[in-house]
Amino acid sequence: MSDSHTTHSAVIVIGGGIVGVSTLYHLAKAGARDALLLERRELTAGATWHAAGNVHTQSAYANLSALQAYSLRLYDGLAEEVGQEVGSHVVGGFFLAQTKERMAEFKHLAGKFRGLGLEYDLVTPAEIKAKYPLMNVSDLEGGAWDPEEGYVDPYSVTMGLAAGARKYGAKIKRNCQVERIDRLPSGHWRLTAGDQVFECETIVNCAGFWADEVARMVGARLPITNMEHQYLVTETMPSVAALDYELPMIRDCDSQYYLRQEGQGLLLGPWEQDARRAWNHADGRAPWSFGQELFEDDWERLEDGLSAIFHRVPDLEMAGIKRGVNGAISFAPDGRPMIGPLPGVPNFYVACGFLGGIAQGGGIGLAMSQWILEGEPELDLHFIDVARFGDWTTREFARERTHEILPIRYELIYPGIERTSGRPVKTTPIYGDLLARGAVMGQAYGWERPLWFAPDGVAPRDEPSFQRPNWWDHVGAEAKAMSEGCGLSEMSSYGKFRVSGTDAAAFLDHIGSAKVPTRPGKMALSLMLNTRGGIVGDLTIENTGDGSFYCVGATLGVALYQRWMMDHAGGFDVRIENVTDHIAALGIAGPKSRDLLNALSGGAFDDFPFMTSKEVEVGRIRCKALRVSYSGEMGWELHCSMLNQKALFDALMAEGPTYGLTLMGGRAMGMLRLEKGYRSWGHEMTTEVTPHAAGLQKFCSTKKDYIGRAAVDAERTTPPTKRFVTLDIDPAAPPCWGTEPVLRDGALIGYVTSGGMGWRTGKMLAVGWIDADGIAPGDALQVQILMNTYRAEVVADPVYDPKNERLLG
Repeated sequence: MSDSHTTHSAVIVIGGGIVGVSTLYHLAKAGARDALLLERRELTAGATWHAAGNVHTQSAYANLSALQAYSLRLYDGLAEEVGQEVGSHVVGGFFLAQTKERMAEFKHLAGKFRGLGLEYDLVTPAEIKAKYPLMNVSDLEGGAWDPEEGYVDPYSVTMGLAAGARKYGAKIKRNCQVERIDRLPSGHWRLTAGDQVFECETIVNCAGFWADEVARMVGARLPITNMEHQYLVTETMPSVAALDYELPMIRDCDSQYYLRQEGQGLLLGPWEQDARRAWNHADGRAPWSFGQELFEDDWERLEDGLSAIFHRVPDLEMAGIKRGVNGAISFAPDGRPMIGPLPGVPNFYVACGFLGGIAQGGGIGLAMSQWILEGEPELDLHFIDVARFGDWTTREFARERTHEILPIRYELIYPGIERTSGRPVKTTPIYGDLLARGAVMGQAYGWERPLWFAPDGVAPRDEPSFQRPNWWDHVGAEAKAMSEGCGLSEMSSYGKFRVSGTDAAAFLDHIGSAKVPTRPGKMALSLMLNTRGGIVGDLTIENTGDGSFYCVGATLGVALYQRWMMDHAGGFDVRIENVTDHIAALGIAGPKSRDLLNALSGGAFDDFPFMTSKEVEVGRIRCKALRVSYSGEMGWELHCSMLNQKALFDALMAEGPTYGLTLMGGRAMGMLRLEKGYRSWGHEMTTEVTPHAAGLQKFCSTKKDYIGRAAVDAERTTPPTKRFVTLDIDPAAPPCWGTEPVLRDGALIGYVTSGGMGWRTGKMLAVGWIDADGIAPGDALQVQILMNTYRAEVVADPVYDPKNERLLG
């Protein structure tokens, strides 16, 4: 087809629901006027048009709360901006608690939201009744109040955003179904829709129910599950019509429903316990012909939920049903959105899988526009990045996980909660051995890995709590036993890459803050930074001696790391191989670790300095041994073929009793690192944190150029005002799990990012992200935990072994 028949744009957004239109609006508002949206039918024709329209700020994830708060404020001001009414109602909202445990969660959340600058107040049943006189509060323990809760008309808001997008220069083409996507030799995309052809540099897949189908057009997959969800709207209720104000939003977290006013009636939305896949055929895919349609009402599935709502609002017993809405919503396996650049497909972005698309749509559109135009969003969004899923995330896994989480939409979110459905997926050869020894497994990027080990006579299961859970002392026993003898950790899930090619060293120098080791067997810890100096990730880099480099990074960051490296490999003769699935790793650490390893290797670990590597034989197995330790004790990581892990483990376990060998899970390691002031990816190492703020500037070279160096150098002379400090907290306090407010003389100065027990020092510790000007070790602060305030003293890092005598051995 000749070029004259082809429409050219810089960015094409596929899908005209609220997320797609919001992305277009924000792109255009930021100056990307050459942006085009292609909609299969009419705007809102997928899930948006029939959504309940609830908008709220509350989320278990701080930055998702920030995006949702942005959405609410955007919608509320949109009518003035575009001159078009959008039906925004900011009425406030109650979260109801029927149990003391739910109130404990609300106390935890209240602290988190205070740390974020959001309002979230605990309230009594009487205070709820005062604002919601129709409510039966006789069996409520209390609740929480968010003054920014509200709802919008989804259709009107989407049309308002579309008007804004056009105002700023973007274009929208309706009744244009993309049928094929091809990659041109130039790297641009060609999209075919019937007899229409479009070309662009960047595609944004906001196709909702059809997001996986669009991804398949470029040879990829997305783990989307389309599910049915019903709500109903009552006819006019006299008790509602008699009020001279609009009732607040209601979320009854223990009975799993939402409730709000609609006109002079109420809208009731129970979360179905009998969760059903939409278009319930073999693969659950949405027909391309599906438009502004609904499924047949199925009231029997709502009986339990409606009974709970009628109990809460007795007047509903006499209300007639005006209409029912049984529509489809699309889910990611963990219930969180999937956004960002699709790994392995350059210039192809995804924004799909929205359980709360209306609440999140405004903020997600902003984040997507920043990602596309600036290379990354302002906020760290790794927890909703599409890269958190890989090839292991099959359609069946997604279906099983969705059926677990949909009926418990408002479940109690305990710290460290683990999902059970769809498991196991990825296991190592010693998985059965670890289970037989009491391992309680968690799942990370599909991998099964031990969290802690239950001793004989103790049930190997989590009993979560906001206080000290059932595993607390057992984790402590693992940490202490390791520090007195030695401990074995399963580390096979860590991301592992082989970087080779004539420019391998130059490439790693370009993307990493530390000088790449030039001598074989030497290692370096290097930070990958963005141009703002924010920490994308950290890599341990080993010079293998054959011209290639072996790099190890965080489990949950493996796909993000690979994408970041591939995105910055242009101009370098370099090959990046993800070898994670092929290489197993066991960690051995503790004061007797060298003795154990020497006994199995003929003394190969005697002359073995810190941050060096060797090829060694441990028992019958040849390993790559890396002298590095996240626990702060003398230790090594043993990397071998996945096929050999079982034999290596057996040899270590057979010899281990002589040296006090104990099995140690990830929770013990997570607490041990606090005593050493080590930072954790996703907690302290994020794209919003610079090396100086994290106390990691020593890993940033002054002798070479690298991405982010200008920002790092600027902070050498002008240190950041916000930084991390380690806090020694009143031992009588409950644990800090993250997001607890940090105060100075009662004034908010930050929040906790990590917390736990320092088992070797006997100190309750936390890491605080605070406004740190004028704050030094010894200063007195406070931490608010479950709405109670406890003393906290700033301490110098590291709290344990400050001279690294034990680490260096």
